[in-house]
Amino acid sequence: MNIQITGDNFELTDSVKKLVDQKINQKLEKFLTTFAPEMKTANLRIEYDKLKNIHLRFDMYLPGKEKIFSETTHRFLKSALVDLADQVEKQIKKYRSL
Repeated sequence: MNIQITGDNFELTDSVKKLVDQKINQKLEKFLTTFAPEMKTANLRIEYDKLKNIHLRFDMYLPGKEKIFSETTHRFLKSALVDLADQVEKQIKKYRSL
């Protein structure tokens, strides 16, 4: 899965990219095994809000013009990624059951 990460007032270090790979990419990849690699592209935006919480926005399009969108805000990046992955997983499971 190809996740394009953008940071808005947030530094994208190698450790952040590795954490995104561990918490989101590896978890969602097992639900998208039937799709071609070029169909598994997503956008992830990481930014700080006014209270210095981390805000994540995830966008992904699946065949059939189905849009997967999720956003979450947490104090810590790791917990935000886990919550986001759970939300996206539910949407993908719903899409696959159609």
